[in-house]
Amino acid sequence: MSLIESDKRQIGGRLLRQIAEELGVDTEIFTAVSDGRLAADLDEISRAFPRQPRESAAELVAFSGDWARMVLDLYDRSLTAEAETDHLADRFARDPQWIAFAHDILSRITSVRSAAEILSDYGAMDEGQRRRFMDTVVSESARLSSVTRQMIEALHAARTADAAGADVREVDAFLHDRGYYFATIEAAVEPLAVPRAGGPSQRFAAACALVEANARPAIEAELAEAVFRTDGARKRAWGALVRYGAGALVMPYDRFRTAAAAARYDIDVLGETFGTSFEQTAHRLASLRRPGGSAPSFAFLRVDPAGTVSKRLSTPQLRLPLFGACPLWVVYEAFAQPGRTLSQMVELEGERFLLIARGLEKTARHLAQPPARFAVMLGVPAAAAHEIVYGDPFASGRESVVTAAGYECRSCTRIHCGQRAHGSAEA
Repeated sequence: MSLIESDKRQIGGRLLRQIAEELGVDTEIFTAVSDGRLAADLDEISRAFPRQPRESAAELVAFSGDWARMVLDLYDRSLTAEAETDHLADRFARDPQWIAFAHDILSRITSVRSAAEILSDYGAMDEGQRRRFMDTVVSESARLSSVTRQMIEALHAARTADAAGADVREVDAFLHDRGYYFATIEAAVEPLAVPRAGGPSQRFAAACALVEANARPAIEAELAEAVFRTDGARKRAWGALVRYGAGALVMPYDRFRTAAAAARYDIDVLGETFGTSFEQTAHRLASLRRPGGSAPSFAFLRVDPAGTVSKRLSTPQLRLPLFGACPLWVVYEAFAQPGRTLSQMVELEGERFLLIARGLEKTARHLAQPPARFAVMLGVPAAAAHEIVYGDPFASGRESVVTAAGYECRSCTRIHCGQRAHGSAEA
């Protein structure tokens, strides 16, 4: 107790959950939500530095939140710079435009150098010859300048605004700090009429348009409480809140929560009830986070076949990676069985979670193009699995049905893994 009171030992993990369970409260009540999120973000960063003690993240937040935020900001900037460098290096190696630039520049430099050497080495030449070589130096220098300007313009155009997900991380922080529950937006969309025409995609698009037209003051009020470093982050946050409002309109909170509990969170049953797609329904389940509510806290993840994360909503219990998860997660198996809902009990660093995933296909507008493919996943602590229909196969408690995995390869301490793409964090 003395170490805890003097901030020399942090309460966390299993001990914190046991205390919360005994008191009947959520773990976040013991710390400011933003501080908890900040410590979690730093802990995520520490996975890239396996020899650094993980406990130091919480200690830094406890002693100086400002320094912790500065470390996080510097890390985001370094990721962005590294990603832009890799992107440009890749373009230099494979893009015909850059190959042409390099060839053109080297040719102009060779012409200028050759003409200059002739002028320097052969002083005894008539005025006409000298002028021809001088004209070559001037014209080739001008062309060299022109090519260089084109290359610089192309360099600026090639820069990626959010190459390392800094905007994504910033919006994630905003949503996490607000608990991904926005009562003002829920109230603003309540009087609106739910779109009826069309399929789930058309209805959801119509709902987004209604929210933008009628709930703008509520969304702007929510955004006014946050400070975003870039316009890209603010636009991303705006889009996230519009989609949140559309989900609240099509699936009203109380009615949806009651129906979800009655259906034991069966996504197909809820989709039929509310006329929504699998992804829309799963995303709404991840927003059932009203303070004091009894619904399980779902994390949400969407990835494409390349492993790129396009949407993620973490929870304090399950922090989802930003740049691709462990390949042993069921979200990747879902690509092999599109349209089928798969479940998995996974153990991550001593904690168990129920993962639910489905592979989705979205038809392309042009017949010549293949359909867009995504996989959507929900994650919830294993303690809530008995409330969810997808947790029934794991009710026996047999260890053989539990998949040992990691969050992602760089931080994973599991040495003997056939899917490992990077060296072990303990190597």
